[in-house]
Amino acid sequence: MTGESDPGIICFSKTYEQVSTNLGDFAAIMTCSDADEACPIIPGAEVRLPVRYEDPKQYDGTPEQDQAYADTCRIIARQMFYAFSKSL
Repeated sequence: MTGESDPGIICFSKTYEQVSTNLGDFAAIMTCSDADEACPIIPGAEVRLPVRYEDPKQYDGTPEQDQAYADTCRIIARQMFYAFSKSL
């Protein structure tokens, strides 16, 4: 539980070049194979977590599209909950 003065967890989805280099310690969570392979070292990252998942875009325009995105969302949510619960 966070207090009023605790900013909690700040999350964003950007490439490293789009982020201020003055972040300090942070966790770099790599969510696709391209990012995991292209960024073996993330300067300033306290921890680097490769969390690969099947990209649901292969289901775009099919009857399975909504379910595929919902399933992927749940997978990512479970994995992020686990990762953050271990870092607290």
